Amino acid sequence: MKKTNKTVQVILAVIAWVCFLWLPFILFPFNRDVIVSKTDWFYFLPENLGKALKSDRFVYSYIVTIILVTNFYYFNKGYLIPRILAHKKTILYIAIVTACFFLYLTILYYITLYSREHREWLNSTEFKTFLKQVLAKNPGYVLTGPRYFSTGPMALFLLTFVVGLGSNIVNQWFSAEEKKEEITKQQLQTELSFLKSQVNPHFLFNSLNSIYSLSLANSQQTAYAVMKLSRIMRYTLEDANNNTVSLSQEIEFIKNYIEMQKIRLTENVYIKFITEGDTDNIHIAPLLLIPFIENAFKYGISTHHESVICASIIVADKQITFSCTNTIFPNLQKNKGTGTGISNTTRRLELLYPGKHKLTIAESPDKYNVTLAIQASTPNLAENDMANLLK
Repeated sequence: MKKTNKTVQVILAVIAWVCFLWLPFILFPFNRDVIVSKTDWFYFLPENLGKALKSDRFVYSYIVTIILVTNFYYFNKGYLIPRILAHKKTILYIAIVTACFFLYLTILYYITLYSREHREWLNSTEFKTFLKQVLAKNPGYVLTGPRYFSTGPMALFLLTFVVGLGSNIVNQWFSAEEKKEEITKQQLQTELSFLKSQVNPHFLFNSLNSIYSLSLANSQQTAYAVMKLSRIMRYTLEDANNNTVSLSQEIEFIKNYIEMQKIRLTENVYIKFITEGDTDNIHIAPLLLIPFIENAFKYGISTHHESVICASIIVADKQITFSCTNTIFPNLQKNKGTGTGISNTTRRLELLYPGKHKLTIAESPDKYNVTLAIQASTPNLAENDMANLLK
């Protein structure tokens, strides 16, 4: 966005400068009947441009205009508007702009008054004849000199004034858009951090409950479970703080969790977890799949009935396909709640993979199935995707 804004501003600035440098040749007065000879250095230029440059009045007026009006533009844009007008000192702002306006017109007036063209016109037969005719009709006529409020210079100054105000408004709009985008980015980061932070305590409580059950039974597997939990926690505290992790790391994390859960399960529970494809060179957001596995163990396990949990992660055709199916025990669902982890994960998917994932949840009276397809990313692309998301 910022790069686009700067590009637009540069293009507008170039167009404005071209117009500003060209408009005096259209608006300013000069003798359009003069003949440009081959000895003039500007003979090769377009006809009107050459005629303008042959007029010393136009040349001096053009140079003064470039210097004064350009300085006024930047003075107005860089100081008057932000330091005076923005602080609601409107009368002072109008007074300064008006003073600059009359200063500019006064300088151009004296350039015209003392120009060679004006002197030649005063000494010309045409002017003397005109003056005699006017004095004959109006003996009290007083010669006042050239026109003070010249249309061309007035139009150029006012146009510069309007462009200065307009460009300031455009810059403020771009600045407001950038701030809005920055606020949106911060809100997105905050929401993602909040959703991710909810995964860790939720997961930790479930894991500690499993170890607690083993300790109550004086199981010899308690130490093994604690070791698995330490590996799991190392992953959640260190690797999971990154925007992305390799899919193989996430799979290893899931395997450790499943192994820890198996310790407390009976022979009535059948668990199958398979992976296929190249998982080392594919990256994914951390802790994205574990809520579905947790959900399966939370609602799909019974100590009295046969239970099945089948999960798979397959990488093929630049796509990660995760599937998890478990049996359903309605009493467990009723007693243990609705599964906040699933809703949080759904929201994370919407934020992290907009338009790049498809989540399908199907539920029957005795089975619950989750299928998630995510567009795969290589390490570099994954980091770029996350960076672009937060830009």
